[in-house]
Amino acid sequence: MAVRLVRAVLLHPDDDVAAVLEAVSADDVVAVTLGASGKTVSELRARQEVPFGHKIAVRDIVKDKPVGRYGFPIGMATSDIKQGEHVHSHNMRSMLSPASRQQSTRPTVRPARWVHDLVRSSLQAVGTSSDSANAMADAITEAHLRGVETHGLRRLRPYIVRIRSGGVDGSSQPRLTVKNALILVDGRNGIGHHVATRAAKAVSDAARQFGIAIALVRSSNHFGFAGYYATLIAARKQLGIVSSNGQVCVAPECAKRPLLSNNPLAIAAPLKDPDRFLELDLATSVTSRANVVEAAGSGSLLPAGWAQDADGNPTRLAGAALQGSLLAFGGNKGFALLLALEALTGVLCGGAFADQVSSKEAAPGAPEGTAHMMIAIDLEQALGASSYAHRLEELVGRLLALPRNAAADAIRYPGERRWKLRRERLRDGIPLSDAELADAARLAKELGIASAT
Repeated sequence: MAVRLVRAVLLHPDDDVAAVLEAVSADDVVAVTLGASGKTVSELRARQEVPFGHKIAVRDIVKDKPVGRYGFPIGMATSDIKQGEHVHSHNMRSMLSPASRQQSTRPTVRPARWVHDLVRSSLQAVGTSSDSANAMADAITEAHLRGVETHGLRRLRPYIVRIRSGGVDGSSQPRLTVKNALILVDGRNGIGHHVATRAAKAVSDAARQFGIAIALVRSSNHFGFAGYYATLIAARKQLGIVSSNGQVCVAPECAKRPLLSNNPLAIAAPLKDPDRFLELDLATSVTSRANVVEAAGSGSLLPAGWAQDADGNPTRLAGAALQGSLLAFGGNKGFALLLALEALTGVLCGGAFADQVSSKEAAPGAPEGTAHMMIAIDLEQALGASSYAHRLEELVGRLLALPRNAAADAIRYPGERRWKLRRERLRDGIPLSDAELADAARLAKELGIASAT
């Protein structure tokens, strides 16, 4: 029987998987071409059937290591994967899903109320005010509901350390100065989630009166994920725009030290259904520092283009990247956007900006001085809230209806995955890793609160 030759496309030279352009049978020879160039970069023999458009491993992938596609990790291998094997949900999990010890074991789930109560009780046990504790509990719970685990329970213990060391004032209340449609907020070194929640409500109230308003926040702390505050504004039939500065980690290409944080940009607007929003929420670095820390712990290489070392040279070594800096997404254009966002946050807000923001890790006892910027546009006054929602639904519908090639993933609008996941997790519970559950139990014991198991 003649050997059959089939093709697969590799989207980035460092990818671990390629998409097959026709159904593959075991023992077929797969010619792997790089992107649109059509250049064959390798040939391999398929070990098993791979459906049309699915992923095939172009190299061996070790269990619990990232699986790269598009030049960055798209998931984690849940078993050893050999070159030529089918890569899909049976042997890979999402980067956002907690790992389980056995692939067949379902992750431990807890209701949203459990997460909320744990955060609130833990914070109150170290003297945090009730409204600050509730604000942070709301934001952390929403992070888990929407699959933004990087801003979930793993942030609780470091925050408590900073409260205990005096780096954050858990009982502080922000001071607001209202100048018509301009709201100036002095966070007074309070919990960032509480400061930002107060700012979001204030800017929304002002936009209801004036049509558009802006809040400028200084002397705050880390506030979680920016999309949460943008959707707080959007839930009031407004369009919300949110950004923040933070811990320094990003440098322009070839610079020997970082100057800026990976300032997020979030834009949210309501769709016709009350539990669906367009929610753009992106950091302006190629990846998060947390992903580099994880790579350093696992000993895996970083994808090319993520980071540079302390001498300003490109590096794939996580340890060298931690001593150096992350890169902005989109090259020089992305860094230009990041610099402009800093001009709208730290510089405009009158507080710490760029590398004046303190490091949470290097100086846990020092105030961060973080700045936030929020804009609210009242849709009723701009166009009519119902009219806007219908027009936005039309835009989304036209996006989702676009024809696409058979190998492509489904087209999504910003926020679609988050809000679908939120509905599922409100119904079924929030999946938590063993590490998160174990730390929650330890924290509850240390603080003398009800068991968190």
